[in-house]
Amino acid sequence: MGEELEELFTDESVDKVLQIYELYSRESVISWMKNREAEKMEIRQITGNEEIAVVIPTSNADGQLAKRAVELFKGASITLVESKGKKFNFAKSVNAGILKVMEYKPSWIVVANDDTTYAEPVTKLMEDLSRTTKTLVMAKPSGYHSYKVSLIRPDENFLKGMVLFGKVLKLGYAEITGKLYLKYREKFKLNTMVAINSMMGPMRRFAGEVKEEVVNAGSFMILRRSRVKVPVLNEVFINGYEDLLLSMNLRNDYEVIDYRLDEMRGASLGFGKLRFARNFVNEIYLNYLLQNG
Repeated sequence: MGEELEELFTDESVDKVLQIYELYSRESVISWMKNREAEKMEIRQITGNEEIAVVIPTSNADGQLAKRAVELFKGASITLVESKGKKFNFAKSVNAGILKVMEYKPSWIVVANDDTTYAEPVTKLMEDLSRTTKTLVMAKPSGYHSYKVSLIRPDENFLKGMVLFGKVLKLGYAEITGKLYLKYREKFKLNTMVAINSMMGPMRRFAGEVKEEVVNAGSFMILRRSRVKVPVLNEVFINGYEDLLLSMNLRNDYEVIDYRLDEMRGASLGFGKLRFARNFVNEIYLNYLLQNG
C-alpha cells in the first residue's frame, strides 16, 4: 500500500495525486505519512556568532539561492541542511539542523528558507531579540511569514465559490482545496479548514464559522533555544502546516519584532494545483490532530 500511495503522491500529474483521496482511507493516509522516509540529508556549517544560529534547509548547498541566503545572514552561525529528491521533508530538515546547532547552545535559533531575497543585518536582528522575552519570535509580516490564518468550519456555498473563483482566476489553492473539501469532508472527517486571511479578503465573512485566528510564523521563525525541545516541528506533515502547528502551540508565547525580510514565491514547491493537491494530506492530518489531541 505504501509504495502505491507514494507513487501517486510523487507523480507530476494532478489527477494522479487526486486519486489518493478516492482510493485510500484517513487511517491509510496518516499511516503512510508517519512511516514515510525522508531523503538523505547533508549538513554544512559556516562559523559565525554562536549566540544566533541560522538553519537553512536547501536542495543545493552550492546553489545560488543558498549562497545568497548565507550572504544575507552573514555574521551569524549558519547551518545548511541539504536534501533533495521526491521525499524531501521540510520539518525533518529543520529538526536535523536544530539538533546540530543545539550542540553549541546558541541563545536563538533562526529558521529561514533558502529563497530569502532580502534581510536586514544580523546585528539589527540581535538588537531586536535582546528586548523580547518570548519563545517564538516572528519578523515584520509579509505574504509568506507572520501572516494571519483562520481555522474555519467552511460553509458549503463558500466551498463552491472557492472552486468557481479558483477556476476563473486560476487560483490553484482555491480550486483544488474547495473541490476536495466538497467531495471528501465526510470521508476524512474534516471540520476545520486552514484559510489564509489575505487570500480570502472580504469573502472571509461568508466562509463559515471562524473557530480561531492564528498568526503563522510561516517561512521565517526564531526560537529561544533554552525553551524548545527537538523535534521542534512535527515530521509527519509533508511540507505544509508544520509551521502552523508550532505557531498554534505557541500562540500565547510569541512576539512580532520590527525586523524585515522578504522571500520569493513558491521557489521550491511551486504555487500551482499540484502543490495543493499534495497539501491536502496535511489538511487530513491536521484535522486528525485537532480532533484527537
